Amino acid sequence: MHHLQNQSYKNYTDYPVNEASIQTANLLAHSKQTIPHYYLTVDVTLDSLIDLRSKLNNSLPEDGQLSVNDLLIKAAASAMKACPAANASWMGDSVRMYNSVDMNVVMGSGDTLYAPLIQGVDTRGVKSISDEVSSNLSDIEEGSVGVNPSFSAVGTVTFMNLGMYGVKSCAPIIRAPQAVAVALGAAENRVVPKEGGEGDDLYDTKVMLTATLSCDHRVVDGAVGASWLSAFKAAVESPETLLL
Repeated sequence: MHHLQNQSYKNYTDYPVNEASIQTANLLAHSKQTIPHYYLTVDVTLDSLIDLRSKLNNSLPEDGQLSVNDLLIKAAASAMKACPAANASWMGDSVRMYNSVDMNVVMGSGDTLYAPLIQGVDTRGVKSISDEVSSNLSDIEEGSVGVNPSFSAVGTVTFMNLGMYGVKSCAPIIRAPQAVAVALGAAENRVVPKEGGEGDDLYDTKVMLTATLSCDHRVVDGAVGASWLSAFKAAVESPETLLL
């Protein structure tokens, strides 16, 4: 028995973490500890957005098609512009509000998870946004992230879509010095009451997702956060406004 107690058994494996991952981990830990987070959630119907996407793609080549995610990125930028108080940072003794919506869009997975910056999303067309997302994805696949400065830059809001993982909803950690982060869950068919339905025709099936806004309470109070989600919902459900 004494011999067994003195033996060292290793039933684990330590994997080294690169410097960039350590820095990201420290920043996230600091953000979670120092930013007073709160979370707001809304359900959004996608049917109109999907229809608009189909119409736009009819005039685009096969290798340049828009995704639903491209339009959702634009809708999030539209909400930021409609609620400029959310496009801001806590400066200690003041709140700094930004004129441009610069969005970190989370993409990739695992060791290749990045959030490259797309600048001026509020003033750009959906095709331009789509092209930059595709370019960033190509940089990740080709391992050329290091030469692209957008991969290390921090904007005014972070956007993540976890739908491809089947996640229903997510409350993300805010990336300082940003004041908000938005996360989208999986798009799914849901049965909802039909407006003006009668008799046996009471319900309808809609494509919906759950959107969650994480807010820094020092900058974005509940009214502003609710207004942001209302503006996002309106942009998604009446997507023609994104073309204005």
